[in-house]
Amino acid sequence: MSIFKARAVRAVRLGFIPAVCLAFMPYAIAAGRDPGFVRPDHVGPYPLGHVAAVIALLAIESAFLFVMLSPTSYRLADWRRGLKALGLVFLALALEPMVTDRPGYVYVNTGFLFTWFVILAVLVLSGIVASRASAARVRDS
Repeated sequence: MSIFKARAVRAVRLGFIPAVCLAFMPYAIAAGRDPGFVRPDHVGPYPLGHVAAVIALLAIESAFLFVMLSPTSYRLADWRRGLKALGLVFLALALEPMVTDRPGYVYVNTGFLFTWFVILAVLVLSGIVASRASAARVRDS
């Protein structure tokens, strides 16, 4: 592997989790403008504090995922690490309050957790398939 390719792979590994977090930040900012189902005369100012709290929550969850997955040393065959993260994301998604008619920023974290649930499920399933395929190659040789 060339040095350029190794650096590119490392950059993708280190940058993927923050990139997903950064992709949700504009969504959180835009969702702050959606007041939910309220009468137009009850719409207040932009909820800067609430939106900042949602962005901080996304950053904290991303940091936990970064620590759990350790992207610099992650291998596809090491799917159990991803399975642990998938379980915690599922638990967080299940404990996320299910509410309706709320301001838009309330739903940002649910979308973030669901996105990570899908990403981690694909990662775990790919890891299981890769580890089974490599085990089959070892038995056949």
